[in-house]
Amino acid sequence: MIVLDTQGIVLRAVKYRDKDLILTIFTRKYGKVSAIAKGAQGQKSRFLSASQLFSYNNYNMRKQKDMFTLYQADNIKSFYNISMDFESFSYASFIIKLVEANIVEGQPNNRLFELLAQTLFLYSEKIDNKNLVLDAFLLKFVDYMGYRPQLDRCTICGNKNLKYAVFSVEDGGLVCNNCHKKEKFFIKLDQTTISLMQYILNNDIIVCSKAKVAEVLVRELFSLLKIYLINYFENVSFKSLDLLKTLK
Repeated sequence: MIVLDTQGIVLRAVKYRDKDLILTIFTRKYGKVSAIAKGAQGQKSRFLSASQLFSYNNYNMRKQKDMFTLYQADNIKSFYNISMDFESFSYASFIIKLVEANIVEGQPNNRLFELLAQTLFLYSEKIDNKNLVLDAFLLKFVDYMGYRPQLDRCTICGNKNLKYAVFSVEDGGLVCNNCHKKEKFFIKLDQTTISLMQYILNNDIIVCSKAKVAEVLVRELFSLLKIYLINYFENVSFKSLDLLKTLK
């Protein structure tokens, strides 16, 4: 019998039979894991709090046949306040769907796990710069998934003179003035936006959340990140966020 003891964050909970839930959990040690939480739909279930969306828990689970079953779960942080704010809930829901769609069973990613836990913590708090936190998460997400954009030199020739550089999504970073003339598609970015990207990549997301950043730069970075993620990741949809922004 395979036994797992690990911390995990609930990415999805689906009703199964009359009283059970099938949980998709992002675990610190084992990546994505699916597990049955027996009786978790009941209001008096011992797994009730550890089966809630976004919740961060210690889990003991054992594999029976083809599926893990929860045997013990202790809540570390519920992040319950996320559900009390529509904007925070929308951003957090988008983020966990993005993570679920792109992580793999049996492949841990500790940096991404820590990033997700920190981001959920921020959205559970009363913060004003929710859009900046989203930008910071997305940029760090592409980094931790292996697609860190090149920002300190030309991605084509290695030139460090980036005075008139543009951003090439296809090449994965900045392209110098000499090389960008050969590019069919590129994005012109404000130099301050490039500096913001470097700041985010080099700092903890908690630190980034405290930065004072003009909203126009936050929007420009988000527009770039949308294109970047769609180009490098198959399972990405921004429809829910686009709808949210039309309602604001």
